[in-house]
Amino acid sequence: MEKTKKEDPQMEVQLDELDYKIIKHLQQDGRKSFTEISDDLNVAVSTIRNRYNRIIDEKILRIIGRAEPEKLGLNSYVRVMLSIKPASKMKEALNQISKFSEVSFLAITSGKYNVEINLMCHNNEHLLNIIDDINNIDGMDESRITMYLDVLKWGQ
Repeated sequence: MEKTKKEDPQMEVQLDELDYKIIKHLQQDGRKSFTEISDDLNVAVSTIRNRYNRIIDEKILRIIGRAEPEKLGLNSYVRVMLSIKPASKMKEALNQISKFSEVSFLAITSGKYNVEINLMCHNNEHLLNIIDDINNIDGMDESRITMYLDVLKWGQ
């Protein structure tokens, strides 16, 4: 019996050109109607609905709202590279870091720094307080901070 994507989340899903076009429309406007997409792509609304349901069900696409940080008063946006040592401290450190509401991105990385985070803070004082809190987590060895002066393009 052949496995489905729901049974095996690591299984690669095959997408065709129409799937990619639908995804592109939704990346530009996650609230775009199936009718608008079907008109633009010259296919039936039911085709768009079925494809949409499949790519959502198979967790290929998530529709989320992304707020503009500056409009929320989040004016200090930084990338922080962290070195957590020894490796036995990693899991607990990541657990603590993930609880900060200011963390908008968290990833394990390779190289000298084994964690990357993005922080969104109200101002530099707020940022300094969060950095101090992170630096006091057990296992924190070293950090490197890059402040984003102007974000020209957000992902996808």
